[in-house]
Amino acid sequence: SNLLAQIATENPCAIRPFRENTKMVSITTNAFLAITGNAIAVSEDLARRFLIVGLDAGCEDPERREFSEEFDVLIQRKRLDLLAAALTIWRWGRQNRLKQGQALGSFEQWARWCRDPLLALGCADPVQRISDIKRDDPRRVQVVEFFATWHELYGDRAIKVKELDMRLSLLAHPHGRGSRQSLASFVANLEGTRAGGFVMSRNKPLGKWGTSTYVLQKTD
Repeated sequence: SNLLAQIATENPCAIRPFRENTKMVSITTNAFLAITGNAIAVSEDLARRFLIVGLDAGCEDPERREFSEEFDVLIQRKRLDLLAAALTIWRWGRQNRLKQGQALGSFEQWARWCRDPLLALGCADPVQRISDIKRDDPRRVQVVEFFATWHELYGDRAIKVKELDMRLSLLAHPHGRGSRQSLASFVANLEGTRAGGFVMSRNKPLGKWGTSTYVLQKTD
């Protein structure tokens, strides 16, 4: 979701009200967003905007577990202690010059205020997980396989979409429902994309009725 990526990065954020195509309103986005589910995969631009937490109950039927106190009641009862601990860590981090973790564009203040104090206290750097998230991104895996097959078939030659092998069409549309037009749209959206050690570029057509060609080059 491009909108979700925008909300997670920009504050304020400009959006269109429901059922209004021309009006834009500005809203604040300093909110905590949480998404839960089974086998959820973070894709594309959201890879650097989400912290992934894996929960393992250690049993086959987690709903059968028993607790001495309800979770929300426990948090409410200890809210002041938890908040005091969080603010103490934050203040300590702002009062001291701490070693910085890995760079993360668009989240520099979050890194200084929230991440770096926790790193100094021995926590792991969540930025290190971004490479793992990107590696497991189904969209990225699809593009890497598409590029590898393209380069195997054509090397760095300029190719028109209508000349592409059927294998590339199947990679672009794994369920076999794609048309030549949808394949052209898929390839056009890859212009400028860098993945798997390749970059896709487009040669604009000559004349009004010309046809674009695409070139896949190695970046390593």
